[in-house]
Amino acid sequence: MTDATHRAEWFAQSVYEQTNIGIRTLKANLAEDEVRSLAKEVLRRVAQRAPEHPALAQRTSHADIERLCMALTSKDDEAATRLIMQIGADGASPDTIYLTFLAGAARLLGEWWDDSRLSFFDVTIATSRIYSIMRGMSHLFVPTEPARIRVASFASVPGETHTLGVSMAADLFRKEGWDIELLVGLGHHDLIAEIAQSRPRLIGLSCSGRHSSVSLAKLIIGLRLSNPGAFIMVSGQVLDEAEDLVLAMDVDGTASAFRGAKATMDSLWDRSINQSSNPRNK
Repeated sequence: MTDATHRAEWFAQSVYEQTNIGIRTLKANLAEDEVRSLAKEVLRRVAQRAPEHPALAQRTSHADIERLCMALTSKDDEAATRLIMQIGADGASPDTIYLTFLAGAARLLGEWWDDSRLSFFDVTIATSRIYSIMRGMSHLFVPTEPARIRVASFASVPGETHTLGVSMAADLFRKEGWDIELLVGLGHHDLIAEIAQSRPRLIGLSCSGRHSSVSLAKLIIGLRLSNPGAFIMVSGQVLDEAEDLVLAMDVDGTASAFRGAKATMDSLWDRSINQSSNPRNK
């Protein structure tokens, strides 16, 4: 089996590249403290995955994790992906790569950052690569249980008080036969925890404007890492004020009105079902 064949089986190169470009665009339009907040979100969310699977951790050594960290901070933009491909070719399962190698690297990078062994620039590069690699593997984690009805979680961005729009959208979708979990008024961590527990196939996020764009980006990153198989749609005033930033946030769809939202959600639902039934993704 060639490296290219092996990569095609479990790694979506196009998703990786698209995410990488989006992250770069996003960072170029944010202040340094905002980029720092996003980097911390990646490290925190990814590192948290490791303790849940102690058996997997026994299959790697500290030297393996250090080698990956060096690749993630390398000047060579493809060093980390080549190493991940090699780890997979050597027999590591996607779960081991995702939950042990990448989670272990995130934890060690966080320690190095705390000890000032890494610069802010190094950390942002490494976290961008970790996030992009995980997005390239996200199709492996789509829900596989049968879907009897269309289910989705709708939420407003943490910190926003204007939730009438997302509440009305939830009611309209329910009239169309959807089972909608509406989550409003929750903080960042609580919202991600709630959605992680319900494991929806689709997530609809409402954002009222550019002023909440960083909170939106941080939320999307957290949701991507806690619910890697979910599809995310964004709606709200933010699309009129900062659509370019939203499109750089690695979303699966956008909509500014109910009719457009309905069409987008229908399309994303079909994509989710198709991925779940594809043997490559199981």
